Amino acid sequence: MTRRFLPPILLLAAAHGCGATTDCERRDPYPAILTGAETLTQRAGSLSFVARDDNTLTATTYRATGFDEATGPIVFVLHGARRDAQAYLAAIAPYAERAGALAIAPEFPERLYPNSEDYTLGLGVNGPPSGGTYDAGEWRPESDTTFMELEHLFEAIKGALPGAASRCDYLVFGHSAGAQFTHRLLLFHPTARVRRAVAANAGWYTLPVSSSGDANTEMPYGLTGSPVSAQDVTQALSRELIVLLGQADTATADEDPDLRGTDEAQAQGTNRLERGRHFMATVEGLGEPHRWTQSEVPGAAHNVTQMAGSAAWWLFRPDGATPCQPSTAAEGAGIVFNEVLADPPNDAPGDANGDGARDNLQDELVELVNTGDSAVCLAGWGLGDAEDSFRHRFPVGTSLGPGEALVVFGGGVPTGPFGGVTVQIADFDGSLNLQNAGDVLRLSTPDGETVLALSWGDCAGSACAADHLTDDLERDAAITRSPELTGAWVTHGGAGYSPGTMADGGALVE
Repeated sequence: MTRRFLPPILLLAAAHGCGATTDCERRDPYPAILTGAETLTQRAGSLSFVARDDNTLTATTYRATGFDEATGPIVFVLHGARRDAQAYLAAIAPYAERAGALAIAPEFPERLYPNSEDYTLGLGVNGPPSGGTYDAGEWRPESDTTFMELEHLFEAIKGALPGAASRCDYLVFGHSAGAQFTHRLLLFHPTARVRRAVAANAGWYTLPVSSSGDANTEMPYGLTGSPVSAQDVTQALSRELIVLLGQADTATADEDPDLRGTDEAQAQGTNRLERGRHFMATVEGLGEPHRWTQSEVPGAAHNVTQMAGSAAWWLFRPDGATPCQPSTAAEGAGIVFNEVLADPPNDAPGDANGDGARDNLQDELVELVNTGDSAVCLAGWGLGDAEDSFRHRFPVGTSLGPGEALVVFGGGVPTGPFGGVTVQIADFDGSLNLQNAGDVLRLSTPDGETVLALSWGDCAGSACAADHLTDDLERDAAITRSPELTGAWVTHGGAGYSPGTMADGGALVE
């Protein structure tokens, strides 16, 4: 006889007895069967695995060059309704590289899971359970839900990587439909081995409340009609979840056909930003201790690349770290541009970001240094050009201490030590788009106040900055200050660029 969905806490008790069991001691009894597991030892690739519903699924992977099988972060990346797992992995890969992580993006394809809720609400035998009355026959066994595929896949990865056999837990990042999947994973399986999860820009939510007679809390909009108990909710609230919201994700159901427009969904808000805030207000209204955090990304719309940097800060941050509050323009007066590469050298020598391929946009770079006496919080600040002041928005948590440096590349997956400084990519517009003939490079506060500007050539038809170079930057090399930080701009010698270090390769940051 097949056991139907059993509240997770009871299932663990049945599996492990009455004694407490830690995540490190637990073993999933249904590890996924992998094909192409050798991909896990390579920088990038894909593997396949058999799900509990007997579907063969694909997962795209990225392994950072410095990933340690015993200690490096393992993060699952959950795609949206368009099932574009590769694009989602590409969005997080630059940050996984900096964090020394292994990122895995399983794909739940439309041909096997035709409706979005077949993926994000994979709890029922014949579709998602709904309504306010619990019927055990409608629910799958706990081990067979779509959410538990992460547990099965994690167990298989532990078996495939010799150094990972004793791994205790994993991270989760989901955006859009993937964020629906992520928060429901914790609600319906609060004992899953998730160390930390980020749910970004979900279209709508399953509220962690039950209220008989209230359609807005009936499954799947709430827990009425589910087997989830008050004890399960308490357990779920004890897990670390970050509800990450783009402040420009404000399209309504009339404007966005992918946004659910039912009365129950509309009761949560008219757009994704409102619905996320409503979800967290509901959590606060429970009056219970919890580890669920609301965080917002200035300027970010419904775009995974615009959210990835902030999601990565939350995922990979040290335990206990909290995001800084954006500094004012006056507080950022000590920031200087120290190196700018608008025209990467041709061919292989132009691979400034070190990812193995020269690209005229991705290998552009800007190096900033804080010469002031106090830390500057750059969260939400913009780096841009004459056409767009926000080609890049610095993610949540970006702080530059006195004497510290930060490098922003146009794109790609920056790979290398770069002097140990913070490294980011321009993920709001997809590039820095610096014009060789002339442009204006700007650093701005979140509300668009210019703090720092550098211009060259014809300034792209805009007003030139006080710090202006009359010549263009078609030099097959960066420009850098000589002496560093305070001197005049000169063409970089030698390799043509030195992101994160002095021009001679010496340490820029002590």
